[in-house]
Order: sequence, then structure tokens, then C-alpha cells
Amino acid sequence: MQSPIFGISGLRGIVGESLFPETVTRYAAAFGTFVGHGTVAIGRDCRASGEMMHAAATAGLMSVGCEVMDLDICPTPTVVYVTRRGTVAGAIMLTASHNPEQWNGMKFVSREGQFLSPDEVAAFRRLVKGKGAKYADWDALRPVKKNPNAIYAHINSILSNELFRGVRPALIERKLKVGVDAVNGAASVAACQLVEALGAEPVRLYCSIEPMKQGATFPRKPEPEAQNLGDLCNLVRERKLDLGMAFDPDGDRFSCVDETGVPLGEEATICLACKYVLPRRKGPVVVNLSTTRAVDDVCAELGVTVERVPVGEANVANRMEKVQAVLGGEGNGGVILPELNFTRDGLVAAATVIGLLSQGREPLSAIGATLPRYQMVKTTMSLTREQFAERSEKLVKAFEDAQVDRQDGLKFSLGDSWVHIRPSNTEPIVRIIAEGKTEAQAKEVADKARQALAANGKEPEKK
Repeated sequence: MQSPIFGISGLRGIVGESLFPETVTRYAAAFGTFVGHGTVAIGRDCRASGEMMHAAATAGLMSVGCEVMDLDICPTPTVVYVTRRGTVAGAIMLTASHNPEQWNGMKFVSREGQFLSPDEVAAFRRLVKGKGAKYADWDALRPVKKNPNAIYAHINSILSNELFRGVRPALIERKLKVGVDAVNGAASVAACQLVEALGAEPVRLYCSIEPMKQGATFPRKPEPEAQNLGDLCNLVRERKLDLGMAFDPDGDRFSCVDETGVPLGEEATICLACKYVLPRRKGPVVVNLSTTRAVDDVCAELGVTVERVPVGEANVANRMEKVQAVLGGEGNGGVILPELNFTRDGLVAAATVIGLLSQGREPLSAIGATLPRYQMVKTTMSLTREQFAERSEKLVKAFEDAQVDRQDGLKFSLGDSWVHIRPSNTEPIVRIIAEGKTEAQAKEVADKARQALAANGKEPEKK
């Protein structure tokens, strides 16, 4: 029997293969103990295994005397928002984020409204492996408490923030029409409500929150990458919409399609957020090592510094807090606006793009054309962390003329191009991300990294 993956991104596994109800119950009970047996919020996405996961996690929390605040189906950032603003001891989001349908998992949120830090993950791991949960007597068990207003509270926090107060008045006369593709996930209701609240009209594509049926699949690949948004692009063109918005299954990642039906790509999201927020809020920006260099170019134009940290949302959020960053995120479509939420928030990202459109009559295609142009290549190799460690010095030798960053795997900067090679936090693979001024340049450095990691010089099968 395989074991689930547990690390800074939480717990993930394939249901019935490496993730079972008893696993979820055990981790939930341990987390309830870890946060002191108080109130713990639970949310989930729409996967077929979601109801089972929810029941198992609820049982685990109740067994250690926690009061469960049930948020039902809602985006991950909504769960984090409720935790940060409420009186709960912590939260669990039941999701495998962008992983395929057969996966599910648990994201653990601290009392402060942040995902567990590396030190907290280590302490929680010791608790799970040690004595684990401290169970309550029968007369100390507490009932489940429903919270049907979580999404409303989250959206209202965005609307009432000074950054977005002028968006609705500016858009009401424009009658902006926005296509929404939430991949039938946790943001399906919230995204459409946000669009309406900002004064635009949502045109729904994949926005059902009906739990997935037996054997059902997502209507597209779950990541909101450009190549996965063909249906949204067609909808925008056919209905002559002003904008298309796409989310991943748990609603923390966002990307957009312009009015011509052209996807801007996930990497553009943090750049667009910078263009909207930084003229209104000056301060540092924090992104991870795999995020496009275009962020540095945009921030340089606006007179703002950029810091880079290891991949992992918790790493970005922790550094943001230390340097009092105004904005942060990741090139996977994640935007963190700390005054609203210390997590990637797809709703906030969407609000920044709609905010850009509210500033004048300039369409998104024209705004997108002002972004610096880079080409990125992403690939993976089936290597364990141990295999990567054994072969890492081959990489250093292959890129001996490059500037090396060892914060997270290895990143090599080579003038107009760079390549970042690191073991995944959520899957038993090594990720290779390269960027250059041209696709050929990016592919060249990515292939060079693959070859250096290949055993005995033999190129491993590409995924």
C-alpha cells in the first residue's frame, strides 16, 4: 500500500490507492490536537471523493473534542479568510488543488490564517508519527456548526477594500460581460457572485457545484493553463465577451482570456496584479523561484523591489510577512494580497484584472500587450528526491558558467534565460521550468538540464 505525500503543501494522495478515510480521520484528529481542540473550519471542493473526505475529517476532529465549523463547498482562499478573520483555532481544506480527479488531500491552516510553515509542518509530522491525537470523552464531544455566509464575507471583504471600491461604479455603465470557467469546482458560485458584485455580467461555462458523479471527470484539465482553456476562448469569441476568467478546482489559482479569445497564460496573472496594485500601494513584492522574470521587469518600471523564495505558498507568505510585502504570489496563477488574505486568492486575482479594465476603455488585449515577453517551457522527470540529490552535481557542472541559487533545488541564471530544477512538493517527480526570450532558448536550457539528470546519459521518458 502506497503512502500519501505530506509536506509544506499539505497531504495528498490517490483515493483508494494511497489515501483512505482512516488516513483522513487520523490526520484530522491529530490536527485538532495540534491546534488545541478548539473550533476548526472545514471546506471542500467538488470531487467525487469530497463527501467521503468531509465525513472522515469531521469525525476525526469531533473525536478529539473540536467544534467543526462546516463551510461546505467553497474556495480554499475563503476557508483561509474565515480562519484569519474569525475565532477559529485552525482550518482544513479538503482538496487536491490542480491534481487530477482521482487525487484528494488536506490543506492545513493555522489560527493566523496561513498554511503551516515548514517548522509547523515538522512539528505536526512528529505529532502524527508519535502519540498522535488526544481523544475526548463522550460527554466532551461537540456538534457541527454550519456557516453558510463564508463566501459572502470573503467577497464583501474584497468589495469594501479601498483598492476595489471604485470598480463597480466605473463598470456599471460599461455593461462588461465576463466568461467564467471554474472547472465545476469550488469557485463556481463565488466567482460569478464576485463578477456581479463588481458590476459586470457573468456568462457561465463550467460553474456547477454538483458533486462529481461516479467516474466523472473535470470538464477540462484542472490547471487554468492556456492550453486547457479552448472552450473558454471559444465562448469569449462566440459571445463577444470582454474577458474570460478561469480557475482551478479549489479556486486559489486564476488566469484570463482577452476579448479576442486569446489566453494570456498563468504567468501573466501576477504581472497584471502588479500593474493594478503597485501604483496604489508601494512596497516589496515576493514571488517564488519559478515565476516569470516579467515580474521583475514590471516591478522595476514601477520602482518596486522583488524577492524570490522557494516554491510553496507558505514560503511566499512567510517572507511577505517578514518584509511587509504589498503583494506576492506565484507564476501558476496565484496572487496574494496580504491586507485581504495571506494565501493565493483567485477571487482577488480576478478583481485586479477587472479593476484594470475599469480604469478606462482599453481592452485586455492592449493591457496584455504591455507585459514583457518571455517564453517558458515546463517539463518533468520521474525521479525521487534521493535520485535528484545524487545527480545534482552533474547539473552544477553542466551550468558551470551560470549564477546558481540553491534555495530550492537548483536554479541557474544565464543572462536572458534561466532554468529551475526541483523535486515536487506534491508528486514523486522532478520539475524543470525554463524561461528565455524565445521558446527555442528556453527549450535549449531545459533539455540541457534533462540530459544532465539522465542516468548513464540516457534521456528519461518525458511526461
